Amino acid sequence: MRADGIEAVIFASSGLHLIDEPDPVAHLLGHRGAGAAVAVLRADGRAVLLVGHGEPAAARVDGCAVIVDADPAAALARLGLPRALGAVGLERVHFALGDALAEIAPHGWDGRFDQLSAARTQSEIAAAGRATAIAEAGYAWLLARAPAAVRDGMRECDFAIEINLHMRALGAEDSFLMLNCLPRAPAVMPSSERVMRAGDLLLVELSPCVDGQFTQICRTVSLGEPAASVRADHALLVRALAAGIAAIAPGAPVRAICDGIDAVMAAAGHGAYSRPPHLRRRGHGLGCGTVWPGDIAHDNEILLERDMLFVVHPNQFLPDAGYLMCGAPVRVGAHGAELLGYGAADLGVVAP
Repeated sequence: MRADGIEAVIFASSGLHLIDEPDPVAHLLGHRGAGAAVAVLRADGRAVLLVGHGEPAAARVDGCAVIVDADPAAALARLGLPRALGAVGLERVHFALGDALAEIAPHGWDGRFDQLSAARTQSEIAAAGRATAIAEAGYAWLLARAPAAVRDGMRECDFAIEINLHMRALGAEDSFLMLNCLPRAPAVMPSSERVMRAGDLLLVELSPCVDGQFTQICRTVSLGEPAASVRADHALLVRALAAGIAAIAPGAPVRAICDGIDAVMAAAGHGAYSRPPHLRRRGHGLGCGTVWPGDIAHDNEILLERDMLFVVHPNQFLPDAGYLMCGAPVRVGAHGAELLGYGAADLGVVAP
């Protein structure tokens, strides 16, 4: 902040804690509230948190003053802030609050903040490890529960609720989950009221959150003996995942991960399916503090740094089997990728 000539920075949070969106207030103060919050951090280290009414979590924030006010922007104006102000996260809050804050602090500081918080703290990395263990346990539970779910004619949405509740019981404070079943899916989709059936391929993203840090694993499960084409196509994706992870190293550009994955897919004759509209990205950062390095995409020239955290998933549509998934969360280590989970993204097979 001093290097940029800024005396204080205003950080805004929408209160929506999402897997691939940053939450600078949560990152700085550990406050993850149910509504919008604004934090002010001065260059001398003093901090103030402004929250709306009905936020008991604010009382537990250490090291800063807390102001409860129905109008955070008005409360902020009364603080007597310095003129040299930066702002982070204004575009993610309600437009009225964002506009009001922009008048107080018109200088965007988002890019700078992303750079400074790209390397995860040891507590964030530890939380990601615990969250990944919960995701792996949730997947093991899914495999054990699926045969009965198919036998009983369970709907996708009910099965998804059971998995989420199981991960909550294991210690997840939040969870983003995508799950759907079809014999041949065009993409992974939110769960519907469709009944799970033998012969389906179950696609799932398990993304629990611990201490404000999300993780994600991606899996494909065959509900019954899979066709040979499904086994072959999924094994191809697993090899592509390994190639993408092998490209991870400090100083390497993010796009190198995509290049590694695409080389495997192109060699198998599927290069045409490695671009939009068949896919958008090969992974992404993990919120809710910072989500750098952002999308694992071809146009991302960001250089990887040690202790960055993100998920790699070569999920994509293939002409024979349809859409398939496999993915793993990784940390950038001193010499390459360090897997947070078991690393086994093989095709799951259950016998309904």
